[in-house]
Amino acid sequence: MLKKIKDKYNLIPLSVKASVWFVLCGFLKDIIDILATPVFTRILTAEQYGIYNVYNSWFQIFKIVFTLYLFSDVFNVGLVKFEEEQDRFISATLGFITTVTGAFLILYLIQHYFWEQLLDLPECMILLLYIQVLSYVPYHCWIRRERFSYRYRNVVIVSSLYVFLQPALGILAICFLDIPMNPGYTRIAVAVLVQFLIGLSLYIEMMRRGKTFFHGGYWKYSLKTGSVLIPYNLSKIVLNQSDRIMINYFSGKADTGIYSVAHSAAFVVQVVMDGLNGAFVPWLYKKFKKKDYKGIVPVVNVMILLASCGVFVISIIAPEVMKILADTSYYEGVYCIPSLACSVYMIFIYTLFSDIELFYERNGYVTLASAVGSIINILLNAIFIPLYGFTAAGYTTLASYTVMCLGHYFFMKKCLKDENVDANKIYNLKIVMLTSLTLILFSIACNTLYEYTVLRIILLSVLILGGFIFRNKLINIYREVKKNG
Repeated sequence: MLKKIKDKYNLIPLSVKASVWFVLCGFLKDIIDILATPVFTRILTAEQYGIYNVYNSWFQIFKIVFTLYLFSDVFNVGLVKFEEEQDRFISATLGFITTVTGAFLILYLIQHYFWEQLLDLPECMILLLYIQVLSYVPYHCWIRRERFSYRYRNVVIVSSLYVFLQPALGILAICFLDIPMNPGYTRIAVAVLVQFLIGLSLYIEMMRRGKTFFHGGYWKYSLKTGSVLIPYNLSKIVLNQSDRIMINYFSGKADTGIYSVAHSAAFVVQVVMDGLNGAFVPWLYKKFKKKDYKGIVPVVNVMILLASCGVFVISIIAPEVMKILADTSYYEGVYCIPSLACSVYMIFIYTLFSDIELFYERNGYVTLASAVGSIINILLNAIFIPLYGFTAAGYTTLASYTVMCLGHYFFMKKCLKDENVDANKIYNLKIVMLTSLTLILFSIACNTLYEYTVLRIILLSVLILGGFIFRNKLINIYREVKKNG
């Protein structure tokens, strides 16, 4: 039996095997983060847990500003563009990022008191931000290089160590080592140490192979391509992280910790949605390239159905999810979950629209819609968090993503009109709008249900019963999707 499985596995093309393993590695991080959350919320107070999340929010912003996000999609394009001199391109990219990060470090040292007050972090933590950026980049550059060549075995080993050791050693350090610092800072320091050791070894290995720190052509390419996409990449991060930074500013680190647990609970659904979109986009782009739009609508409808069910379920069982993820001191965060879960759905929908904008290379539309959403989020947070506390951040996030979704909707329709493509052949826009409106209203009403356990059980049972009653229709939809590839 095992031999047959092994023989079948060996017959799978290398590119397919590599793709499967890379996807599994991506899921591994999300799974470990979810499993580690209940442990950290029980060994850290809400304030200590909030310290880690405030630091992480600033890191997500710093890594874009310092690196121009050159280790992401821009790096993939560079690997293809400079395929004959990949090693030189990689080492020169690392050299460019090292230089830019070093320049920002000098600016910080000149005015360190100002930045410590602005970020609400001590000097040692801000220095760790710089170290973490320089450790994070080589790891992700190396991962993308290995993916380019379908070398998945080393990626599986290194990425497993990378994502497992950070929480595991953090838990051990907090519980068993008498470290004279806030446990929230201890978790940060241990995670950065793991990233530093792995990142440094990969940095040395890639610089040794490329032997190029400075290269005018590659540095020019990096500056030109990376700077153009900074507003888009930064707006996405700001929209996802600004709520925690502003909750920390207006309400304190304890509320930030509670909100972060709710955010993690709601965004579990995004793991599934990202998987759906990751499989959908290559298929969609192939259909667009051939100008074959038949069969897209039923596939999208199924994806919307799955995404809606995910949001519905996580919202209904939010109290039980919070009890698993954290103790009773975090329970108030349950009232943020419905709005945040609906926000994940809106991200999924606007991604469907922006995929088309990106296909037609209307990058300006993508940047504009994302930037407007980020600005609205910051303004709404500044108004409503002081008035209603951290729970307001869930609804400001939902409002911002809804505005962004509407922006991408109009830009997508403009793209399709310019290309003489009927939008109704791509998406059933009535279903998209109706489902979105229903989920928004449900997320607003859902908080009133949490005191009525029986009613929530009934609603969940109705969903399951509906799936059973309409199983034949669902099976037919599945067959239609399968028939369309």
